[in-house]
Amino acid sequence: MRRSRIRPLSSATRGRRGPAVVVTLLVVILLAALAVVGAGPFGAAEPSPTFSSAQPADASPTISTDATKSGAAASGSPVTPVPTPSPTAAPTAPALPSLLGAIGDSYSQAWSVSPDYLFDHPQFSWVVGTDKSDGVTSLLERFRALGGSPAVVDAATSGKKINDALRQANLVVAAAKKLAAGQTAYVTFELGTNDICASPDFMTDPAAFAAQLQSAVGALRAGLPAGSRILILPVPDFPHFREITLADDAARQLLALPANLNRCAPYLGTSSASALIKANDYLSQYDADLKAACDDIDANEAATGRLYCTYNAALLADSDFTIDDLSTVDYFHPSLSGQAKMAEDAWRAGVWRSA
Repeated sequence: MRRSRIRPLSSATRGRRGPAVVVTLLVVILLAALAVVGAGPFGAAEPSPTFSSAQPADASPTISTDATKSGAAASGSPVTPVPTPSPTAAPTAPALPSLLGAIGDSYSQAWSVSPDYLFDHPQFSWVVGTDKSDGVTSLLERFRALGGSPAVVDAATSGKKINDALRQANLVVAAAKKLAAGQTAYVTFELGTNDICASPDFMTDPAAFAAQLQSAVGALRAGLPAGSRILILPVPDFPHFREITLADDAARQLLALPANLNRCAPYLGTSSASALIKANDYLSQYDADLKAACDDIDANEAATGRLYCTYNAALLADSDFTIDDLSTVDYFHPSLSGQAKMAEDAWRAGVWRSA
């Protein structure tokens, strides 16, 4: 068998194929180069995406809110609406009380509101008043206007100090214990006027004031039915009373009479700088104790609905009184307009003001 032998290309053959090979190699190299720089086969090079220095190269592109909205609209995809919150309903006022109790002194008894009405006239009282023509819309009248018919325990007694608070509180509690299950009481607590205006006696020592206050409040906390409320008033703003009486000629002349020199010293009538400092200090301590008693009720019993308390010195200290709000009998007790202001301010401080 004869073997074929592979012969090398001749020089002529190499010369004919060489240029074609070279051209082919050049085309391959050119296409590879174009692929590296990203050029299209027939058009200009397409730019590669660029990234800012703050964004890594592998991060997803940030899309603005406006772009999202326009893109969704262009594509026809629905945009999910943001739900509008429904309005919050106003809080509902609690049920009206079935008992209204008044603990206090002559301020709650409407004592001598004018020369025509000397001594006690509770029908004009800011708490339990019933007179329809006096201009005083009492708390009792306001409850009745809302459809309530609370029983009334008027334990307030003219001339009394804080040491009478326990007796008065026990009277209110005894009546409250007769309420049916689920019924509540509303009790106003207004004392301290005769403790600070004790002339010619001594003012009540603040420690004694605090102890007697706690005894009375303790009786209320233990004896009032669940859900009941207490409104504690601060001592009247006697420094303010002093200012408005000193600025009024008629008041100043009346209080200068010998019979009135101790009307409410040192605020009205005679006074001295040292006596005023002591009186102001005592008044501040009385108010601090009244507020603390109320705060303690709210801190320990309001959360469970057992008992609630309100104290508002800015609203209830009679600091809004003008000279016309003081009786011309003594410029110490509220006049009818003063009783009306006390009733209005007390109602604004309570929870039924918007009812």
